[in-house]
Amino acid sequence: MSPIRSGLPDYLAPGLSILFVGINPGLRSSEVGHHYAGHSNRFWKLLFEAGLVPDRMTCQDDGRLLDYGYGLTNLIAKPTAGIQDLVKQDFLQGRQTLVGKIKKYQPAIVAVLGISVARVLFPFMLSKVSEKGLAGFSVPTGLLPVALAGVRVFVLPNPSGRNAHYSYQKMKDLFSQLKSVSRQTSLAVRN
Repeated sequence: MSPIRSGLPDYLAPGLSILFVGINPGLRSSEVGHHYAGHSNRFWKLLFEAGLVPDRMTCQDDGRLLDYGYGLTNLIAKPTAGIQDLVKQDFLQGRQTLVGKIKKYQPAIVAVLGISVARVLFPFMLSKVSEKGLAGFSVPTGLLPVALAGVRVFVLPNPSGRNAHYSYQKMKDLFSQLKSVSRQTSLAVRN
């Protein structure tokens, strides 16, 4: 088994059409050094089947996403076995770091991979949380009516195989909607 790395490289460039933001690297991704490398992770399959990329890709191709105008980063760089291994300070620092990246690179859309990430990014919405706490706070998927650092935000379900809340078809439909929103955004920018 390879040693666990401290994180994964970001794939960022100015003017990306979509910046995909995950929660944090899983242990498998950290071990192999590539994003969304878990055996049951559906990220790469969803990109292709939703028409966001023209060829089938694997985690080994993560750096090639820049060729399509897409970037990759994580809210938190620290690899863990699951979100339960992260603490509040990880999320607060991650949010601040992500906002800095968005301001620097100015992507057209930030695509958040996971409802948990969206909950952290929009703390003002947490004022609406009931006594159930964060678990009772629902964030919609799709294009949000709020921006982050001036950039539109699209919420996708976490593509991990552990996410049993969303069927593959529902995830594919949302990735297809992201493609449509991205095209509309790039057309608006050109005009």
